[in-house]
Amino acid sequence: MRDVNINETLSTPLANTTTDNVTQTPGFPEYLLQPLGALVFQITLWSTIVFLGVVGNLLVCFLILSQAKMKTSMNYYLLSLAIADLGVLLITYPVVLLKYLFPFRWLLGKHACYYLYPTVEIFFGASVWSITAIAVERYRNIVGAKRYQIQHRSRVRAFVVIGVVWLASFLFSSVPLYPVMYYHPTLEICLPAMPNLLFQSYSIVLIVVWYALPLVIIAFTYVKIKKRVSESVTFRASMSENDDGAQAVLPETSSSKERSGKRMWRQSKKATRILTPLVILFAVTMFPLNAFRVLLLIIPEFWRNSYYNLIMGQLIMFVMINSAANPLVYYITSKEFKDAFGEILKRSSQKKWSWKLLINRRRQSSTVSRTTVV
Repeated sequence: MRDVNINETLSTPLANTTTDNVTQTPGFPEYLLQPLGALVFQITLWSTIVFLGVVGNLLVCFLILSQAKMKTSMNYYLLSLAIADLGVLLITYPVVLLKYLFPFRWLLGKHACYYLYPTVEIFFGASVWSITAIAVERYRNIVGAKRYQIQHRSRVRAFVVIGVVWLASFLFSSVPLYPVMYYHPTLEICLPAMPNLLFQSYSIVLIVVWYALPLVIIAFTYVKIKKRVSESVTFRASMSENDDGAQAVLPETSSSKERSGKRMWRQSKKATRILTPLVILFAVTMFPLNAFRVLLLIIPEFWRNSYYNLIMGQLIMFVMINSAANPLVYYITSKEFKDAFGEILKRSSQKKWSWKLLINRRRQSSTVSRTTVV
C-alpha cells in the first residue's frame, strides 16, 4: 500500500529530536538524516515564499471583488486561480510541512485525517483547470462559432465553468480517498490504505488529469487559433491591433460584426499576455512533482536513495512557487492589474500620511493646551 496524495508525496522521513546539530529519530536510516541548519534554511525559504504568495493572492482577490472594472469573465477565472493558490499556501503547505517534520506521526487528529487529508489535491485541480478555462474561452472567442456574445452571458458562463472545475476537482481527487483513509489513534498514523493496483490507477489519474491533459488542451487551443488567424488575410486585417494595445481605426463602412470581432480579438490578446506566462510557470514548476510520481510508479523503492531528502525539498519549493508567483505574473503582464496595484499602494500611502498628520495635530493641540494652562 502506498500513498500518492500530495502531502505524502512531498513528505520525507525527518526526525523530531535533535542532537549534535543533526535531527535524529530512533530507527532512522542514517542516509535520511539532515543537518539542522539545512532544515531551518529550507523551512525559512519555503515560509517566505508562502507568505509573499498569500499577500499577493489576497490582493488579487481584493482587486477583482472590489473594483467594477475588474469584474470581467477572464478575471473571474483568475479569481478562481487565486483562491486555489491560497488553498495550496494556507492549507496544503502546513499539512505538507508537518508531514515533512514528523513523517511517522499525524498530529492533527482523527477528523483531520479523514476529511482534511484527502482534500489537498483539490486546489491543484482547480488551479490548472482555471488556467485551462481561460485558454478554452480564448479559443471559443476566436475560433468557435459563438464569437459574438453579450458580456452578461460570458460572465454567467464563467461562473458555471468555475463551479464545474471545483466540483470536478473534488470528485477526481478527494472522493476516491475518503473510503480508504485509515487512522490509528495509538500510533498516530494517517494514510490511505490503498491496494497497489488502486494506488497506481489513482497516480495515473492525477498525472494525466492534473498535468498532461490540461497542457494538451492548452496547446491545442494555441495551434487552432494560430491556424485560424493565418488562414484569412481579411480576418487578420480586421482583428489586428498595435503592440501597445491601441485599437486600429476601422473604416466607416465596417460592419457591427467586424467591430464586435475586433473587440473580442483585443480581449483575447489581453488574455494571451497573461495566459502564456501562467502556462509556462505551471508547466515548469509542476513538472518535477509529476515526474516524481511517474518515477515512484516505475521504481517504488526510490525513497531509499541517499538524495531522497534533497529531491523532496526541491519538490516542495517548486509547488509553493507555482502558487505564489501568479500575482507577480499579473503585475508584469497586465497594465490593468499594475494600475490597480499602484492605486492600492497610493491609497495606503495617503492614509499613512493622513494618520501622521492627525497624530501631529493632536500633539500640537495637546502642547498648546498645556501651555495655556500653565
